Amino acid sequence: MKPYNYIGKTLSSIFLLLIASVPLFSLPFNSKITSEEMEKLKKGEVIIRNTGNIKNICLDTSNPKVNESVKVIKDLDPAYLAEVIQIRPVTGNEHLIDSLYPILIDIPSYIGIPYWSERHQCYFDLYSDGKIVSQKTEGSSSSIHAILTMSPFGDIDTDIHIEKTDDFLFYQNTNLNDLYFDNIRCVKKQNMKSAIVVFRDGDNWVLYGLGGVEAPKIFFLKSRIEVSFMNRIKTFCNFVFKKL
Repeated sequence: MKPYNYIGKTLSSIFLLLIASVPLFSLPFNSKITSEEMEKLKKGEVIIRNTGNIKNICLDTSNPKVNESVKVIKDLDPAYLAEVIQIRPVTGNEHLIDSLYPILIDIPSYIGIPYWSERHQCYFDLYSDGKIVSQKTEGSSSSIHAILTMSPFGDIDTDIHIEKTDDFLFYQNTNLNDLYFDNIRCVKKQNMKSAIVVFRDGDNWVLYGLGGVEAPKIFFLKSRIEVSFMNRIKTFCNFVFKKL
C-alpha cells in the first residue's frame, strides 16, 4: 500500500502545484501581452500597445459579440494598428456601461480633448470642432453622422455606431472621406477605423480599444503618419477610459 500512498501523495502535490501556478487574475488575452503589461492591468492602469500588425493583437476571447466587433478592424488589415486596454472590477462599477454610453454619444464633448504632439512638444486639441449632421436612435443602438475637425487633416466625415446591452457595449468610428497629409492623399475613405468594446469577463469589465489605419507606408511620411494617426486614436480611447 505504501507505494500507492506515495504515488497518490505525489500526484496530489503535483496537482496543487499546477493549481497554484494558474493565475488567479484570469484575463482574455494571449501570449502577445507581456508580463509587465499584465501587471499594469491588474493595477487598473491603462495600457497602450503599438501592435503594428493584426497578428499581434493580444485579445483572445470566445465571446462572439466581442469577436464580431473587432472583426471590423481585422478585415481592414491596417498598416498601422494600436490597442488600448483597461480592466475594472465589476464590483463598484456595476453601471459602467450606462456611464460610458452618454460619453461616446456626446459628439460636441469630443472638442478640446488634449492631444500631446510629439513633433511640437506641446498640447493641441484632438478635435477642434465636432458637429452632428444626423442621428438615429433605435432602442439601445445609435447611428451618428458627424463632421469632426482634426488638424492637420481637416474635416473628417465620420460614421459612428454605438450599441449596448447590460453587459456589452460596442462603439465604431469610420471615416467617410479621403484624408490628406501635406496635400498628399494618405487615407482613403473607410480606411481609418476605431472600435471600443466593453464586456464582462468573470468579475471584471474589460475595456478594449482597437484602432487601425490602412495607409501606404510612404518612406518620407511613414513616421509622421504613424505618429499622427495612431497617437490620435490612442488619445481618444485613453480619454474615454479615464473619464469614467
